[in-house]
Amino acid sequence: PNVDFYSGIIYRALGFPVDFFPVLFALPRAAGWLAHWRESLLDSERSIMRPRQIYTGPKQRPFEEVDERANTGAWLGAYQSSNTTKRVEISTMGSQCPLRGG
Repeated sequence: PNVDFYSGIIYRALGFPVDFFPVLFALPRAAGWLAHWRESLLDSERSIMRPRQIYTGPKQRPFEEVDERANTGAWLGAYQSSNTTKRVEISTMGSQCPLRGG
């Protein structure tokens, strides 16, 4: 369990309705994010923000229909949302599974 599980137990013991829990979980995080943001603005020596990334690729690329695109060899598969389904399907793929380096 994460910290929200234990916070939920405390909020419940304090008598907060369960409907309030998402707000009670979000407000402290928002305060923390704002504090980090303010710190990054005030402290010029410490750069806690990620550096700006500049795209250097082509400005425009021609659109290619899906059927006309070259096969890059990348494995593009769709799974159902169940983790059990994913595990069963991956286990039956053998060496063809990209997750196994095949």
